Amino acid sequence: MSAKEHLTWETDLRLFSPEMAKGWSLAMVATWLVMMLILGIVFVAQGEAEDLPDLAGVLLAVTAGLWLLGFLVMALLFRGGLRVRYTVSETGVRMDTLDKVAKTSNRLAIALGALSGKPGLLGAGLINRSRESEAVAWDGAFRAELRPQRHLIVFKGSWRSLMLVQCTAENYPRVAARVQAEMERHGTSRRIPGKSPLPAYLGRTLLVALASFPIFALHEEYDLDVFLPLLMFCFALATIWLIPLFGWVVLGSLGLIAFTVLARLLEETPSYIRPGQTFTLLEVMSSEDWLMLGLAGLGAGVLVWLSLGALRGRIQAALMADQGDMG
Repeated sequence: MSAKEHLTWETDLRLFSPEMAKGWSLAMVATWLVMMLILGIVFVAQGEAEDLPDLAGVLLAVTAGLWLLGFLVMALLFRGGLRVRYTVSETGVRMDTLDKVAKTSNRLAIALGALSGKPGLLGAGLINRSRESEAVAWDGAFRAELRPQRHLIVFKGSWRSLMLVQCTAENYPRVAARVQAEMERHGTSRRIPGKSPLPAYLGRTLLVALASFPIFALHEEYDLDVFLPLLMFCFALATIWLIPLFGWVVLGSLGLIAFTVLARLLEETPSYIRPGQTFTLLEVMSSEDWLMLGLAGLGAGVLVWLSLGALRGRIQAALMADQGDMG
């Protein structure tokens, strides 16, 4: 077989395979954890920690419903399969989505999200649209798991699966041999890091939560709109997991929070004890107030450090690291 020969075939990617079911289930678990983290920190900061068990139950029911809905969509809308085309070449493996239902759904989600002003729907549509064509290159850093019983090849990066390649019964031996030869020739699997980066991402996530908590606590004390720390927190998580550029939103949110708190501290308030006189909160702050501001400032400093590290490339987002693994 020539090293420059392309292997191309069309097939149905099975949506009810163990790999797809596991991926969807883990995505729903991650969804529940993220919602608990975001809403939980708001509840605790507002002194409503006793409501956390109820919140966990409600969110669990919501994510369980989404999990079931996902399988229903796979069964009824996609009929258990997604039509795709694979191309194996001297540069890597490319997967193109051919399924018309999937393409139409992605474009409909983008249009409805834009028209209705729903960023979640718009974002989901854009992400799915961008994944209609995916590729892994032999100059990346991943390994190939061969599963001949189901004619499947799974490319795995340092901490998650990057691509499923569903072969046919006829071409599986040829494709598997080509994949093994190309990966050996390029040393693809030898570039995988010695340890998983997942603990580092989880550690930064915990650090973001701890740094954000005292900032959320400013909400009631200084009449701070809870939207600002919530925006800051969500984009700080996105900076760790998705795109470093979201760090600019974190820095902007922190600037608005600082300006709002400072304006509240310097605002003159009429004195009820001494009619005709005014005072500012800055003049009557207690040691507890200073401690709260100090902890919030420390948390803000940590978030600034993480955001600048991401923007300057010292801290790599999980999604961007995956793109590097794919080559």
